[in-house]
Order: sequence, then structure tokens, then C-alpha cells
Amino acid sequence: MVDRGSSLRLLADLVRLAALASAVNGFFVFGLEGGVKFMLVFGVLAVPRLVGGIPAPFDLAYCTTLLLATWSTTAAWYRALHGSDWPVHAVTTGAVSAMLYLLLARAELLPGLRDQPLRGHPGSVVLLTVAVGFGVGAVWELYEWFANNVLGGSILVGYNDTIADLLMDGCGSLVAGFALVAWRARGRQYAARSSDSAIPAR
Repeated sequence: MVDRGSSLRLLADLVRLAALASAVNGFFVFGLEGGVKFMLVFGVLAVPRLVGGIPAPFDLAYCTTLLLATWSTTAAWYRALHGSDWPVHAVTTGAVSAMLYLLLARAELLPGLRDQPLRGHPGSVVLLTVAVGFGVGAVWELYEWFANNVLGGSILVGYNDTIADLLMDGCGSLVAGFALVAWRARGRQYAARSSDSAIPAR
């Protein structure tokens, strides 16, 4: 019987395949800027699979939201669905910031979820995730400028839009930070139950 984690991992892999198909299709339908964008997305979606050890729910959320966000900007869905840009920014940046935190923790650049948080306070995980999210948001805003001025894209940009996007990035990253803390607490509770139920060797 396939466990829940394996099922979620399979779904994440299917999303990666969809990203690859989108990359191939992007060059024909959306031109150079669209094709390059989907190729980059496929590359970053492959990283957690290559690294391994990433919790399946975070992997699936990362793959799904990032691919949907890429389609939203490339196919201009946000123009057809008025008001969708902000929640897409919040959800996508939240999923990406959680993934980056987990990857940086795997590289021992940030405290792992099984390690003691900074100063022993789990709130440090939330603050670090928010900081990562703002970094992700800043990189995206730089990409929008690059896409418009170098690749010939037509992404809606402006000062008010940039500030609103960064605000949504911060909100999404805040939620992601609390999700990481909740996952950490869940893992500790599971470990404690397993320890209590273990039969000591004689």
C-alpha cells in the first residue's frame, strides 16, 4: 500500500513533468521570454528532487504553486482574473521561501527543523523564513525588470505594484514560517511517541 508521503511525492513529480512540457511548449506559444521562463522553472523544480530529504507536502506545494504562478504571468491570467496577482504572490512566495529554508538547512546554512532553533526559540525559524521570502520577492522584481527591458516582455510593473507584491511576499512567507514550525513540532511529537512505545532491549 502506498503511503501518503509517496503519493504526494508522485504528484510533485507529475508537476515537474508538466513544467518540462510547458518549457517545450513555451518557446512556440509565448516566444523567447516565455520559453526561458518555463525552462528556469523546470530547473528550480528539479533541485529538491535531486537534493532529497524534503518533506513531501512542502515539495508538492512548491512545485504546484510555482508552476501555476509561471503560467499566470506568462499567459496573463492575472489580467483575466482581476485581483488574483496578490494572492498568487503570497502563496507562491510562501511555498518558495519554505523550500529555500529547507534547502539551506540541508546545506547547514540555517538551523534544521530537527536542530535547536537560534537561541532555542522556534520563532527564529519564522523570522528567517520571512527574510528568505523578502529576498525571493526582491529577486523576482529584478527579473520582471529584466524580462521587460531585455527579453521584450510585457509584465505589469510600477512602484505601487512592486511595493504591494513585496507586502504579499512577506505575508506569504510569514505563514510559511509558521507552517515550518508546525511541521517541526509534529516531527518532535512523533519522535516522542515512537520513543515512548519502544521496547528496551534486554
